[in-house]
Amino acid sequence: MGRQDDQSLPDTILISRSAGETRSALILAGDAIEIFHRRDGDVQPGAVYLGKVGKRVPGVNAIFVDIGEAEPGVLSLKPPFPAEGSSKSVTVIVPPRVDKGCVLRSDSNVVWSQFDKAPKLLQPAIDPVQDWWARYGDSINTILCEPRAEAIRVSKKLSAGAPVDAAPASQDLFSYFGIDEVVELGLNPLVPLPCGGSVIIESTSAVTAIDVNSGSSSPSAANREAVTVISRELRRRNIAGHIVIDMIPGGGHKALPRTLAQAMANDPVPTRIAGLTPMGLIELTRQRTGLSLEEIFLDCNGELTTKSVGLQALRRAVRAAISSQVANVEVTAAPDVVALLHGSLRPALAEAQDCIKGVIKLSIRSDFRRSRIEVHAG
Repeated sequence: MGRQDDQSLPDTILISRSAGETRSALILAGDAIEIFHRRDGDVQPGAVYLGKVGKRVPGVNAIFVDIGEAEPGVLSLKPPFPAEGSSKSVTVIVPPRVDKGCVLRSDSNVVWSQFDKAPKLLQPAIDPVQDWWARYGDSINTILCEPRAEAIRVSKKLSAGAPVDAAPASQDLFSYFGIDEVVELGLNPLVPLPCGGSVIIESTSAVTAIDVNSGSSSPSAANREAVTVISRELRRRNIAGHIVIDMIPGGGHKALPRTLAQAMANDPVPTRIAGLTPMGLIELTRQRTGLSLEEIFLDCNGELTTKSVGLQALRRAVRAAISSQVANVEVTAAPDVVALLHGSLRPALAEAQDCIKGVIKLSIRSDFRRSRIEVHAG
């Protein structure tokens, strides 16, 4: 897994700004435990909006609130409800998901003017690096950023003396430190265990089901290793909501919920382990604080979304231009990817071209699968 497997690697924060998005990774004790992909224009958890109050949600104490997205958000609150059409400040708890609007909470701490017109962003979400620095600053050895302009931006956000540094222009941070591979593995349902067993993680809109297989090892060994892996993967993949785990029956099975709770003790996201169900499954809930890696990268068919491929194409184009020291690059991709780059990702395309001080030519190949990209420099 590249440098990410090096246990001697000091505690590090990686920040990589590329066209259309900012990627961040927290590495503690040589392990990438949290990974964020913040895409320009996407609603972020923690952002505060001035929303326009809509109708009441049928059957529950909640109202719809328009914050400018395709689907209105849902705000739970007790009556009396604000008048329909009035303005209300709200904080995003969960960003929009497929066919679902945001989950919101009331926010009275942000001041807004009567002249502000809803919907409007009042306060952006806190940068992940600020949260990580506040929680782990005593142990963080390096905050490594790319490009240099990103290091300057991050330095301004943190306290004086924060160990912010710029990575060499020739170094692709997420590739060099193995984070790209970690993300790819985080999108795979199958997680191998050192003992030869495996953990299978499958999410639906209602529940995430996790199954533990012993393979050639003993059930106790597989369960023991699975607890460590599951606690890591829940945090790394940012899996939330209702979760059930089918551990392998055997000696010590009743102690596994307590063992899992101990393994997850350092997870900053509130988690409630309910214990064993009558069928012997471990049942827990993990609070939603954003989208999972799967929700960010994959569509409902388990394929990379057009946006994921388009942003990847721009990263590869910029990297090819820098490594080849040329100003012009040609990207060949499927029709829907090229259409998105000419459409909603046009600002990201412009950012990439500004980065290389040149032109990125987009060519369509109708026989390409969405995930296929070809990049030619020069």
